[in-house]
Amino acid sequence: MVTAGAPPVRDGAVRGGPAWVRFLVGFAVLWTVLAGAAQLDPTAAWGVAVLAAVLVVGVVVERVLHGPGHALRRLGFGRPTTRGLWLAAGVSAGVLLVYPLTIALTGAPIALRPGWLWLLVGVFALHGLAEELVWRGYVFRRLRVGRSFPAAAALSMPLIAVTHVPIAVASGPVIGLGAMAVAATTAVPLAYLFETGRGTLWAPAIVHTAIDSFKLVVIPVAALTTFSLLLVAVSLLVPLLALAVPRRVLAR
Repeated sequence: MVTAGAPPVRDGAVRGGPAWVRFLVGFAVLWTVLAGAAQLDPTAAWGVAVLAAVLVVGVVVERVLHGPGHALRRLGFGRPTTRGLWLAAGVSAGVLLVYPLTIALTGAPIALRPGWLWLLVGVFALHGLAEELVWRGYVFRRLRVGRSFPAAAALSMPLIAVTHVPIAVASGPVIGLGAMAVAATTAVPLAYLFETGRGTLWAPAIVHTAIDSFKLVVIPVAALTTFSLLLVAVSLLVPLLALAVPRRVLAR
């Protein structure tokens, strides 16, 4: 029941000028906070602080632009499905095969960085939860209303690709294009994990953390090119395996 004087809920489909303006303004605010904070901390050592900032801004965006309600739940902080988490863990294990593959092909040792456990917490907070909050908890979720799953995932891809252009500027066109391809392609399986996990961030955040786990290790210079190419390959292909598990199985 809507009480008299309550602010209107604007949680419908993103269609028409006003709805698209609200959606894009909310996205721009969230992405600016995420990208700005991440640039100040490229190691992800302070990922928990970045997550806190993005979460606060996300709640404000939800309530100001889209009306009252359970903002945290809408953004993806709910109870996931157990099978979705197991699937995410299996996919992540496949992604992590990039490390033994690199060692086997190059013979170069790969060592964990000092304080890697705290870095893991930061990577999960920043690249797992904070980025998934923006991409799946806000962008995909809002585009999904009134659209099919493929249509919503496809609409999210250009936004994801464009926001990875700075990587190409900072790290060169090869790494940049690889990052853009990975981000755009994984939009589909990560959205699938989000949706089949009761609209929660936990399963896609686990896979996203595995993809960005290179921040936890030291890659020898001689093996860097091989590792980078392998990482792009496994990050493009392995997450797609999640789509092979039917929704009815994950929903049990």
